[in-house]
Formats: sequence, structure tokens, C-alpha cells
Amino acid sequence: MRRLVALLLLCTALGAGPARAVDACGNPPLPQIPPQRVVVVHQQAIEILLALGLEDRIAAAGYLDDALPPDLQTGFDRIPIRFDRYLATEAVAGLLPDLVLGGFAAAFGAGGLGPRETFAGLGIPTHVLASGCMTAGDDPVATAIADIRQMGALFDRRQRADALVAEIEAGLEALQPGPALTVFIYDGGEKAPYTIGRDGLLTRLLARAGARNAFDDTPGRWATVSWEAVLARDPDLILLVDTTADPAAEKRRRLEADPALAGLRALQTGHVATIPFSETVAGIRTGTAARHLARILAAARQSAADAPLAGDAPSPHNIP
Repeated sequence: MRRLVALLLLCTALGAGPARAVDACGNPPLPQIPPQRVVVVHQQAIEILLALGLEDRIAAAGYLDDALPPDLQTGFDRIPIRFDRYLATEAVAGLLPDLVLGGFAAAFGAGGLGPRETFAGLGIPTHVLASGCMTAGDDPVATAIADIRQMGALFDRRQRADALVAEIEAGLEALQPGPALTVFIYDGGEKAPYTIGRDGLLTRLLARAGARNAFDDTPGRWATVSWEAVLARDPDLILLVDTTADPAAEKRRRLEADPALAGLRALQTGHVATIPFSETVAGIRTGTAARHLARILAAARQSAADAPLAGDAPSPHNIP
């Protein structure tokens, strides 16, 4: 098998494999028959398949950013091969998948599972979720819903997909306008902060609730900004993005250890909250993210309303 795969990879590198029409994400047409052996990478893609009840169709899955919801963890534990980082192309091909699915285009970029052309040459279909290759102006909520419905149709799980969409739509109802708040979303970085930009999911969700991302004027879904800009915008609330690789507690320690950043209004008042990375990415957790943000914003607004008069001692409040 190894020799066969190596030979096919060599043929592909030399230009084997027919050209096929692709969509805006570079996706060729999906299989006509529901896939039976899927290799899936990135958490939002894994969660869609698990939520559709497809754990028995997944040959291998991995590259989680944080903990799965408890109701999905059981299904994930049943997947035969689970990995922390990208598998080598030959390893993926050796699993004989009938679909390789990525949550982001990086699945098939440099350092990923392998070029899409290689898999095409092996006769293995590939697909990237539309939410993983959005362009400026795309609505992340609508795109996530489209992904869920597309996977539901592909695997003949339309009713389950409709139920997941209904959960998202119900969650969005929790976001109600209130007093304006400016929010800095700290996703990572030490020398320069990495945050969510104008086209990010949380930017849209915050706007629904009358709040605004402090960097909603910065292009892209994610962006690197400067600490000087964070200080200048002095947000009312800081959201710490929690990941396994860079926990929220470590991010908070960094902020509080810097004398200048420690003076930020949000840190002084304790208006700091945590959100899992998976709730910053459009997918089945979008409704959960909306409810979570609604609770965070309500607590921050109540805390601000209860703040002491000028001249009184500050009373920090940690937002749940």
C-alpha cells in the first residue's frame, strides 16, 4: 500500500489528474453518494459531523482547539484515529477516505494535510467549509447555516441539520440591544495582540446586542494590531479567547503583568470574561456563542450600572 500511494503521489506531482470545476472556496463537486470514510480536520467541521450523528462515518479526525461539548465528546471518542496535528498526506491516503473535509483552507495549504491536487490525483474528494474561506462582507452566521445544511444534504441528515439551524436561530434571539460597550477580543500574541476584525463572527454578534468590537474597523476575520491601539481604545470589556494551546488564564496574566496594560479600564474594573475559541468560529456553536455573549454583556452592563461614584474605591467584578 505504501508503494502504491507513493507512486500515485509522484504521478500527481508530475501533473496527473483531470481538471475539475471548483466553487469560490476551491471545492470540486461533492460526491453524489454519502461518504462512508471521512477524514476531517478542524473543530468546527468535526462538530458539524458529530452533531449530525455521523461518528460512524469518520475514519480519522483531529486538530481540536478546545474541549468538545460533552454531548459530542462521546461520539468523538468512538472515532478510530484521533490526531492533534495534521497527518502526512500519505497517512491520509492510506486510510482510503472517500472525502477529506477541512474547516479552514489551511487544511490543504502549506504544512496541512497536503495539496488538493494531490488528493484529486488519488481520486479522493476534498472540501472546505464555506465558513472557512469567507471573504470581506460575507455573513458568518448565514455561511455557517449554509455549511450545516450542505453537510445535512450530503449525508442525508436534513432533519438533524434543520434542528441545528433552529438552535442557532433561537440562540441569536438572546442578543438584545442595551447600553453601548466597547469590547477588546484578545485571541493571542505577546509582542502584538491578535484579535478579531471587522468580518469576524463575534463582531457581528456584538453588534446585534448594541456593543462593538474595539477593532471593528480592522479588515479581516482576524488581525494583528498593536498594544498602543488597545491602550488608545481603552475598552469597557475584555474577552479572553480560551484555547488549549494558549489558555485564557495565561492571557490575563500577560495583561496584568504589563504596567501599562494593567491600567486598562476593563482590567481595573474586573470587566474581563472568557470565551472558548470554538465560539468565535461560525458553526454549530453560533447559537451557544450568542447566549454566552448575552450573559457576559448583561453582567458587564449591570456591573457598570452598580459602579461606585467617582472618588470611591474601585470594586472589581469578574464577569462570568
